[in-house]
Amino acid sequence: MKKIFQKIMGTLIVTAMVINVVSAAYASSSISSQKSEINQKIQETKESLNEVNSQKAESEDKVEELSGQIGSYESQISSLESEIEEKTNEVQEMQKKLDELEAEREKNQKLLDERLITLYEKGEVSYIDMLLSSADLSQFISNYYMIETLTAADKDLIENLENDKKEIADTQDKLNASLDEIETKKTELESIKKQLSDAKDEEQSKVDELTEQSHDLESDVEEYEKKMKELDAKEKAQEEALRKKYEEAKKKAEQAASANSGSSSSSSSSGSSSSSGTVSSKGFIRPVTSGKITATMYYSSGSYHGAVDFGVSTGTPVYAAADGIVVTSTWGGSDSYGYYIKIKHYNGLYTLYAHGSSLKVSVGQEVKQGDLIMLSGNTGNSTGPHLHFEVRVAPGGYSNRVNPLNYLP
Repeated sequence: MKKIFQKIMGTLIVTAMVINVVSAAYASSSISSQKSEINQKIQETKESLNEVNSQKAESEDKVEELSGQIGSYESQISSLESEIEEKTNEVQEMQKKLDELEAEREKNQKLLDERLITLYEKGEVSYIDMLLSSADLSQFISNYYMIETLTAADKDLIENLENDKKEIADTQDKLNASLDEIETKKTELESIKKQLSDAKDEEQSKVDELTEQSHDLESDVEEYEKKMKELDAKEKAQEEALRKKYEEAKKKAEQAASANSGSSSSSSSSGSSSSSGTVSSKGFIRPVTSGKITATMYYSSGSYHGAVDFGVSTGTPVYAAADGIVVTSTWGGSDSYGYYIKIKHYNGLYTLYAHGSSLKVSVGQEVKQGDLIMLSGNTGNSTGPHLHFEVRVAPGGYSNRVNPLNYLP
């Protein structure tokens, strides 16, 4: 009776330890899921941030380009303004000359008028009278030249006045036409400059908006990374707790194995002997009791495989190769392992069983050698029903695979 009670208590203790390990493992799995989700958000946010920053850089380049164009037009407008000022000064200078010529014309006209009035007051002496009144030939010739000179002077005076007026009028017309042309060109440039300024303002608004979005996304990334650090700390603490429980379970298993080593009846009636078959020198059993090995570490083509394949039909029982704790039991994807399980063993090795059709154990569960863990199948990246079996050394990553044939009986 006492022995029965001790066995019951021992079973309860081990069961409690397994429950704690399972709880811790599920919590760890939950944290891993959260980390995976947050990491996905970080990646998506960073991609959005890169896209926003790329758009911002493009808009900033456009703003810079438009600023350069605006500067070019401003320079042209400034040049035209200088030209307008120069032409305006020329117009003013011509107006000044026109005023001077007009004053000269008025002066000459006044002299002409005075001379004509004088001739009129003296009896309107005609040029013919002057010639006929000559006393002799010498005086006649003298009067003739004087009359010719006066006539030429009157004629030149009138022609010069008319030419000056025409020249001034033509010059003014040219200057005014030139001013109109320059003013028109200036107006066109100012219109283009305004369009460029409006485009620059619009693009600058985009830059400001994208800058705000960039800051928001950077804040989001900081928040996600802060949350990731918090989850890392939690995961580390839980991994440490799971490690301690794993060591306790390992120690308990070793003690139980030592206690039962002398009992032949116990080992013959254990669940493992009925399904495990021969145990190798490394302590592993064959994960399936049937099926031939169809592939090893390298395929027949020479390409790397990293595992051993057993050709078994869908639904074939798959057993734990050795005692340990289930660290992965999940769907690996249609392009990968399909349904698969990974077990951490007490000797520091890991085994992985892939392409299953049904999973029989959960993360954190303690298994014994020969326990049913999965049914084989054809899921994931598989060309037919089989069991994909890997052995890995610590820390159990994909790059830590070793040849399973070195561990199997």
